[in-house]
Amino acid sequence: WFFQYAFAATAATIVSGAVAGRVNLTGYFIMVVLLTSFVYPVVSHWIWATGGWASAFTLQPWDTGVDTGLIFGNTNGSCGMIDFAGSGVVHLTGGMSAFWGAKIVGPRLGRFDANGNTVSMPPHNI
Repeated sequence: WFFQYAFAATAATIVSGAVAGRVNLTGYFIMVVLLTSFVYPVVSHWIWATGGWASAFTLQPWDTGVDTGLIFGNTNGSCGMIDFAGSGVVHLTGGMSAFWGAKIVGPRLGRFDANGNTVSMPPHNI
């Protein structure tokens, strides 16, 4: 369980980089709870479980036992994903969550002027 916890936490830290400086800590914690409790377990089941719809190890009803020659096709005719060491699930979940999080919260305040032109943001120290 600790192994999966570490992967789920890593997916959440990918999101933190995308929304840095645009969300408050309480909102980020709520997102982390939702991501690690509901989203990540579902996506990891899709890919890693033998019965998952995206798993290469799940036989589909249409499997004929003949290689179909399709992309990702294998000898049993199924189409699926083989994840190497968990990097696909972690980065898929974290990256898509980061994309939608950044899309929802929008650009940083002060990044654009009233005309939509970019404003230089000089480096600063807190």
